[in-house]
Amino acid sequence: MKLYPRSSLKKISLAVGIGIMAAFSSASLADGDEYLGPVVSADVQTALMNGNRIRIAGTGLHDEQEVPNIPNEISFTLNPGETVERVLLYWQVFDDDLAYDTDIDVSRNGGTDMMVSGEVIGEFVSTLGGSPAPSFYGAYSATIRADVTDMNLIQTGSNTLTIDGLNLIALPNANFGDDGKNGAGILVILSDGSSTEVQLADGHDAAWWQRSGTLGSTVPVVFNFAPSASERMASMSMFVASVEGAQAGNDRPNIIRFTSGGVVTEVYDQLTSNRGFEWDDYQNDAVVIPASADSLQVEILSAAEGGGPYSSDGGVDPASFVWLTAGLTIQPEAMDACPDGQRPKVLTFRYLGGSCAMSDNQQTDFKCQGDLDGTPDVMLKYTDKFNGNKAQWAAKIQGANNDGYVSLMPNESFTLYTDSSNRLPPQTQFVIKAEQSMQWLDIHTSCSQPLNIGDRYGSLELIGFETRDFGPSNNQGGGKP
Repeated sequence: MKLYPRSSLKKISLAVGIGIMAAFSSASLADGDEYLGPVVSADVQTALMNGNRIRIAGTGLHDEQEVPNIPNEISFTLNPGETVERVLLYWQVFDDDLAYDTDIDVSRNGGTDMMVSGEVIGEFVSTLGGSPAPSFYGAYSATIRADVTDMNLIQTGSNTLTIDGLNLIALPNANFGDDGKNGAGILVILSDGSSTEVQLADGHDAAWWQRSGTLGSTVPVVFNFAPSASERMASMSMFVASVEGAQAGNDRPNIIRFTSGGVVTEVYDQLTSNRGFEWDDYQNDAVVIPASADSLQVEILSAAEGGGPYSSDGGVDPASFVWLTAGLTIQPEAMDACPDGQRPKVLTFRYLGGSCAMSDNQQTDFKCQGDLDGTPDVMLKYTDKFNGNKAQWAAKIQGANNDGYVSLMPNESFTLYTDSSNRLPPQTQFVIKAEQSMQWLDIHTSCSQPLNIGDRYGSLELIGFETRDFGPSNNQGGGKP
């Protein structure tokens, strides 16, 4: 990973900024032809407004797979408490003509094959706004998308999708050693009650360093959002096809570049055919959004760390590729629940349901056992590591019954407080019981571990706090009075 000073950022941003404006100001451009743009589907836009996570999983589709060991299978887990808002199936092909195979076969968990019909959402064009033209292998190239939400392919638990078909695909020259079936992937927009927000761009954008025009580079994708007063984290989820990995004899260099708030970060050689020959699921959960930044730009470069000289004849030959999707999940502003190191005396949580796998916090010693599926009428109780034997750590849940339990429905909140001291105990434990399941949580509340508004602890999200000098504060604002 490499950080660039602000002086070099100005040159980079100016160059790509002009490219962005030129690409997206022309009404004559076909959707997604050599750039990635917003998904115009009303159903997808509604899903993006209602959802707060994007998760991807894909597979290569070449007839002779080497990685993974079971070819043409996509494994996807939907955790308890997560709700599917939209499921999109993408695939990318090379073909000898423009009659792409827009039908593909899908089966779930070994069941019957179901034919899915998609639509072309982007093709290679030699000039922006131009007509489709041959690209790699002298073939035409397309990204195809189908909305498969209503097929119920993704259900709570483990889902294995087998992808087959594309029998009408052929290359102009069979001796190239490529059958044109680069791969397919499932992109799921889901909601889990958390405060994250999501955006999505898709299309077709191919690049190789040895070519010029639209094939010589990609058009950067820019996501805009409201600035935050503090640094926050984001996740980037992308499908990329046609990168030759170790299966072809060597990994080929590539660069993914992020630009936000005056900092350029480059990540090297992450596209390696990681889901089968010539298909990559790229997932980065550590994208930094600096304080006050109101946009994030991402682009993929056919280049190597340190630059050229390059050679496609036995030398350093940066990867050729086709970029299909870019999905952004951005965390809310992180508000420290331990301002000036003060341990909170009040914490407010929201019950969301779900599994331990849905936890999203920076505590190294947080513990979680058991899964909940968001079933109504769970009962929650507070305990502490001293089993109530230290009066100075006594705490209560507001509105709890005589046994210490409070009844909660999904999205309802509860408040933990102490009236015997100015701070909660160093370890806060909860037992949450549903009809046929239970979850146990152990959260560090001494402020020696990070404790932020928006943190997810199993089925709970921290949404408010109060200390001796700060508060009450929550994820809508607050601070020192």
